[in-house]
Amino acid sequence: MKPRYVRRASWAALLVVLSIGAAQAADLSISQFRVRGPAGGNDEFVELFNGGSKSLDLSGYKLNASNASGTTGTRLTLPAGTSVPSGCYLLLTNGASGGYSGNVTGDVKYSTGVTDDGGLALLDGSGQTLDQIGLSAGSAYKAGTPLASLGSTNADKGYRRKTDTAGLPIKTGDNQADFDVVAPTAPHNSASTCVVLGQALSIADASATVRGAANVNMHFTVTLTQPAPNGGVTVHAATQDGTATVANGDYEALDTTLNIAEGQTQAGFNVVVHGRTTASEDKAFEVKLSQPSGNVPLARDTAMGAILYDIPVAAEIWQIQGREQVSPLVGKSVTTTGNIVTAVGPSGFTMQTPDARADADPLTSNGIYVFTSTAPAVAVGDVVNVDATVDNYYQLTELKNATVAVTSHGARLPTAVKFGENIPSSDPNKLSCGATNFQCFVGMRVVIENGMINTGNKRFSGEPFAEVSITANGKRSLRLPGVRFGVTVPDGVQLPNWSGNPEVFKMNTADFGAVPLNTPYVAGSTFRAEGIISYDFGAYTFIPTTITLKHVAEMPRSVSPTAPYALRIGALNTERFCDSDFNTTFTCSGNSKEPTPDEVALKTQRLAAYIGSVLQLPDVLSVEEVKSLALLQGLATQLHDDYRASYQPYLLPGHDPSGINVGFLVRSDRVHVVSVRQLAADETWNDNGQTAFIHDHPPLLLTAEARGVRFQVISVHPKARTNVDKDDDSATRDRQKRFLQSTSLAHQVQSLQIAAPWQPLLVVGDFNAYQFSDGWVDVVGLISGKYKDSENLLKLGKNIVYPALWNAVESVPQNDRYSFLFTEKFGPIQGYTQAGSGNSGREVPTVQVLDHALLNQVARLRFLKMQYGRADIDAPAQTEADAATATDYRKAIGVSDHDGFVVDLFMPGRPGDMGYAPHRDENGSHGNDDDHGEERGHGH
Repeated sequence: MKPRYVRRASWAALLVVLSIGAAQAADLSISQFRVRGPAGGNDEFVELFNGGSKSLDLSGYKLNASNASGTTGTRLTLPAGTSVPSGCYLLLTNGASGGYSGNVTGDVKYSTGVTDDGGLALLDGSGQTLDQIGLSAGSAYKAGTPLASLGSTNADKGYRRKTDTAGLPIKTGDNQADFDVVAPTAPHNSASTCVVLGQALSIADASATVRGAANVNMHFTVTLTQPAPNGGVTVHAATQDGTATVANGDYEALDTTLNIAEGQTQAGFNVVVHGRTTASEDKAFEVKLSQPSGNVPLARDTAMGAILYDIPVAAEIWQIQGREQVSPLVGKSVTTTGNIVTAVGPSGFTMQTPDARADADPLTSNGIYVFTSTAPAVAVGDVVNVDATVDNYYQLTELKNATVAVTSHGARLPTAVKFGENIPSSDPNKLSCGATNFQCFVGMRVVIENGMINTGNKRFSGEPFAEVSITANGKRSLRLPGVRFGVTVPDGVQLPNWSGNPEVFKMNTADFGAVPLNTPYVAGSTFRAEGIISYDFGAYTFIPTTITLKHVAEMPRSVSPTAPYALRIGALNTERFCDSDFNTTFTCSGNSKEPTPDEVALKTQRLAAYIGSVLQLPDVLSVEEVKSLALLQGLATQLHDDYRASYQPYLLPGHDPSGINVGFLVRSDRVHVVSVRQLAADETWNDNGQTAFIHDHPPLLLTAEARGVRFQVISVHPKARTNVDKDDDSATRDRQKRFLQSTSLAHQVQSLQIAAPWQPLLVVGDFNAYQFSDGWVDVVGLISGKYKDSENLLKLGKNIVYPALWNAVESVPQNDRYSFLFTEKFGPIQGYTQAGSGNSGREVPTVQVLDHALLNQVARLRFLKMQYGRADIDAPAQTEADAATATDYRKAIGVSDHDGFVVDLFMPGRPGDMGYAPHRDENGSHGNDDDHGEERGHGH
């Protein structure tokens, strides 16, 4: 049930309000500090003191700080080997500019200061807070009543912890009671004289677990800070009732005198705790020390004794599971009988209540995982009785420390829950399990008849082909219309929120042996499976016991070859096709450096494989994110070498500070280019007080002829959606720029329509926008003439383009409408929790259309079909990595983060036509084939 890469964590079962480690934590404390000094706000130090009898290893301990608003951060992690002997100090100082100015040298430096009204905390290597001090009520770190801030005046003033008669730090749990103002400060470092701690007695907390009728001894230890002198030391110890009482028979009263022998530092005694056979809440009593001989101080005179009742509770699985992620019986021992084994893994098994005993509550699960750590001696269909402890393993309720008895074999399995069109729910307001979509099915049998694999396998360090994303309704996880899930719909926008696709979940195929480990899956494949719902790494997961692929998606999946009567026009975002020269404001690659010549050559080969084998050599191809004409020429040469196709490149530089541009590759044996020119390249706008170009990648207009037909194609690549769903100034700015870019292009489109209404016109490329409004700016709708003010925050008024262009995406089957994969991170919602590096909680891989083809009416009359080539979005991560060394068409896999497309137009030509026809000038008269310098873009 658990992924193989998860290490089991230990679980401490104290349920009373006490910490057994309190005495140890008290040994180290913040003994003196200041957060401002004569040199200013960074003139800081924090003094640590070891008040224990043994040296403390502080490797990995942290100094944290908080501001007055409760925002915390780590200021220092102590390096390995850092230690503090008994009675000694360690001085932490701020080494930043204007930092610590004292004469006592600091031992370890940090570089980020603490605010005057913030707070401090000392954490051990596991993150447990050992000591904390607040300087305001808003600090995240404070104990009891916080200290008063000493203000913003630069002076040698700080706080020092009080000590008791034994010289030990006072830690009452209240900052005001524990500290005094000190001026001037007098910090100590590791070289300072250590304190010879006076003789003192302490008693430590204790606990005992009751599992049945037998009595249990609870052992208490009393400790001297120094060996006992001649004659030893005596001290009186007596029990006092708490929630546990002698009268109720919880324990036996004790009143005794304890002797610590000469030269010894410890002695102990037992309190008898009575056994019981019925369940009970945990209880506690106290032991009080008094009357020490020789007037030895009592550093800690009271200990808590915790009685932890672990009496097995007879329970059905649904009672163990409860309605929440954490079991109501967590930490308790349970006995559950007569359940049926439904799946067996390498370290445990799942079992489920027989149908006849299943509860009628749809919000509780009738299945659970039993962790055995080794291969369990059970088989599917066995009926078992289990005695175990209820555990919460990273939000998965399970049974551990199990004793399993098989009572019969071959039982009929409980009826599986059918996942499909309605379960799990696709409505976030009506989730299948109330607050979640899957919690009430955890541990239970599930059958999926029409499953869809939504993404290729993720890759983990020890598992090249790991989990995939799936749906049970046969649909891809598409980005659907509406404002982003979780974002407030802006005023004046009549759109719903997109659902966020709550029906999407994970599948780990190999955990129960349904397939061999590291079996690859390509997105778009469909399947039938039976298995179990589980929970790991913060997400609900389906683990199949059997799985059958109904349709196996190929990788790559090419478009069909061009028909002899068709003209093929396509688009491909090449994902930063860069050269090796860093001659732009920012790197073209987007990384810290540009690619090497060998990496450029490999990228060229892989792009050629995509264009040649996946897109089947389109006649005209818009290319986005290309740095230079030279790179595009290299790609044209590679296509000629690999496919014997003659391509002519066209590219004009734009204004992108990283140097990426739009361009064209044109089949010179099939298409004659009349001209290539930029549109609105010099238009500017007021960008936060600065005059800036509207278009980073000015649209590029190709006018060409094929088979006697003149046509035009505009290559586009507007600004990305990076910030638009946020609620800040960056979002406002980016929405405005996208609106202006779209408006500018719409005017250009309309001018072309008016000038040549009989001429096919296509607008193609990476629009960085959906085929519907996102609630802010409908980029595609504005450019095509279908903008609705009611669905957008930014209002247009009257549409610019008329007649409107048609988006060929509408002709593509619903499940195939995507060109980009984006994982939406919604955080810890719907039962999903943050667990593990990079996991923000609810993560939904969604496929979406960013790459479009808009056709005017003349082009639409010639439209045959639109197809996306598949080599990037649907591949497993490891398959993409392996493709770099492939020697055939598979080298195309993963070359970009977009899938390209082609649109076929009906252009049969005249009888005898071969290739392109002699071109005409803009008035339709015959002209020569000479190019016209810069306007074409060739050579630039």
